[in-house]
Order: sequence, then structure tokens, then C-alpha cells
Amino acid sequence: MEIQDPRLRSLLRQADRVTDSGKRAAAEQLYRQIIDEAPEVAEAWYGLGRVTAVPTDQEAAYEKAVTLKPDYAPAVRALAELRGESVPAWAEVPEVDDEAEAAISEPPVAASVATAVPATDRYELVCYRHPNRPTSLRCYNCGKPICSSCAVKTPVGYSCPDCIREKEDVFFNARPLDYIIAPAIGLVLSLIAGYLVSRFALGGGFFTYFIMLFVGGVAGRFIGQLSQQAIGRRRGRYLPQVMVAMLILGTAVWLVPYLLLGGLSSLFLFLGPGIFLFVAGGALYAYMK
Repeated sequence: MEIQDPRLRSLLRQADRVTDSGKRAAAEQLYRQIIDEAPEVAEAWYGLGRVTAVPTDQEAAYEKAVTLKPDYAPAVRALAELRGESVPAWAEVPEVDDEAEAAISEPPVAASVATAVPATDRYELVCYRHPNRPTSLRCYNCGKPICSSCAVKTPVGYSCPDCIREKEDVFFNARPLDYIIAPAIGLVLSLIAGYLVSRFALGGGFFTYFIMLFVGGVAGRFIGQLSQQAIGRRRGRYLPQVMVAMLILGTAVWLVPYLLLGGLSSLFLFLGPGIFLFVAGGALYAYMK
């Protein structure tokens, strides 16, 4: 089965890179995450077999990969070698001559750590996101030309926003339904908190403002904690922003009538609720991030 989800494809590439770097435990965790979400992916089972330390688990993973994809040569070859059996001719690694091997061993331009193009090509490129900006930089990962505004500095060179986003996608595993469950819980809790704030914080004095600083932090973290538990502690790229919007909506519902009745002259009454929203929103955003 081919992976249709772009996030899972990115996760598989990340797992393969982690495997090649020798971090077997981290790679195993990534492969198991893919298998949990898409158990029909033969490449993930093969990758799991490469990094698992238990021989029986390794054999079982290779068997699963071959069952799912009988013509998957790497899995067939690995399983035969593990069992001490002869590798089918069609699954053997083809021999290459010295010149071809040397060509293969040469690192591709896109994977090079260097980010500047040769002097002869300097400033003959334009940023792929801003065609009107000449540049001499390339993304170290994909090789696309990037301007200084788009370049993101990393320990191994400059990267483009697309590659950075692809790497970040590995850590965002929220499902579409999570964007309904978490905001719904957040809105209900925000309505309760907003009602209490509208009752006790409107027009309050210095002591009320001090209380709002404390209550806001507790309320924001409490809303985030319950919402995260409801969605299995999965993370979403836009969940923090959505949850803060629910907090503002749940509080504003109770404040709008006071604003309509009092007009702009009553804005000072909303200083307490404003402090609450600022502190609670920050705490909620930080917890959901």
C-alpha cells in the first residue's frame, strides 16, 4: 500500500534518515507510529525490522513487509539473509562498475551542506518564493534558491520554509476530528470561565486585577489540559490558535451586553477581563503548542 497522507510520507522519510544516522531507538518509535496509523505500509514494517533489537521481532517485521508487498526486494532480501536462506535472484542488489559506483557515491547538490552557488552563477538565481529577489543561497536539503528573508539558519546550513515545515509536520499528529473535539471542550469551559469573570471582574479594583493574573494562568492551563486529554494529547499545527479563539469567544459572549449598554465610556470596566484573557490566552497557547 502506498502512503497517501503527506504527513505519513514525511514521517517515513524522517524515520529513514534517523535510521541512517544510527539512532535506532528514535527510528523505531517513528516506524511504530506510522504502523499504528497505517499498518498496511510495507516500508514501515521493513524499517522496523532494520532497527529492532529483538531477532524474533525483526523476523516478524520482515515477514509482514513481504506479506504486504511480495515484490519488495529489500524486505525479501533481508528476510532471506536473516534466515540464512538463498536470496532470490530478482531481489539481489545489482552489481555496478567502479565508475558507476563512484558516481553514486557523489553527494547530490541538493544534499550538500554548502548553501552558496559558485561565483560564476552568483545572483543569477531568484528566490522560489519571491521571483523579484536575486539570491546566491540554496536550501541545503532540497536545493531550491532562497532569499535571505526566506532562509532559516540551521546547524547544517540554510533551509527553505517548505523543508522546515515538512520536518515540523513529524511532530503534528492531530486528526481532523481533534479540531472539533478540542475546540468544543474549550468553548464550553471558556463560557463557564467567561461567566465567572463577567460577574466578579467587571469594574474591579487593583486587588481584582491581581486575582485575574493568578486565575487567568490557572484557567488557561486547565482548559488546555482537559482538551489535550480528550484528544489523546495529540498536537496540531493550528490547535493553539483555535483554542485561544474559543477562549476569547467564550468570554466575549458575556461581556458584549455590558459593552452595548455602557458604550465606549465603560471600557475601563473591562480591564479585569482583559487581564484575564491576556494571561489565560498565553497559558492556553503555551500548553497547546
